This record gives sequence, structure tokens and C-alpha cells, in this order.
Amino acid sequence: MLKEEEIRKALHAGRVVPLAIPNPHGPLGLEHLAAAVKRLATSSLSQSDSERVRRTIALPLQTWEKLNNLAHATSRATATEISAGDLAAAIIEQYVAEQ
Repeated sequence: MLKEEEIRKALHAGRVVPLAIPNPHGPLGLEHLAAAVKRLATSSLSQSDSERVRRTIALPLQTWEKLNNLAHATSRATATEISAGDLAAAIIEQYVAEQ
């Protein structure tokens, strides 16, 4: 598990705020994360392409691999295809929405 400082540096963020997931490390953690991603993805679908911005961000390979593994696991658990990029976007959107 990445430490807050590692996450902050990987995302070039000023600070790190925990996601609003009851227990991301427990037996239902992945399902809770998948539900959070699905909620954010669903709300994102309601926006037109002109309301969304695509940007490339640089992440360390280890961070991207962890996101990719988590996205694959989430896809298997939910039978919904989720990419590492979808997961990263959902995490960022949830963080910004809580500010």
C-alpha cells in the first residue's frame, strides 16, 4: 500500500485525502472501491465530451502497475470493464469533489 506521501508525489498533488470508502482493506474493500468508481463513472457519462478535459499525466511505473492491477481486479469483481485511467480519473474526481 502506498503511503500518503508517495501518493502525493506520484500525482504531483499538494495533499492526499482518503477516499470515502468504509473499509478499503477489508474483504469488501474492492467492492466498495468498484461502487465508488461506478458512481463517478456514471456521473461522468452524463457530461458531454465538451465538458470533459483529457490530459496526460506522468506517473511512476510502479504506481501505474498498481492502478492497472486494481482496475483488472475491479473489472473481474464487477463484470464491468474499468481501465487504470478510469480508476485514476475516478479517484481524482472524488478527491476534488470533496474539496
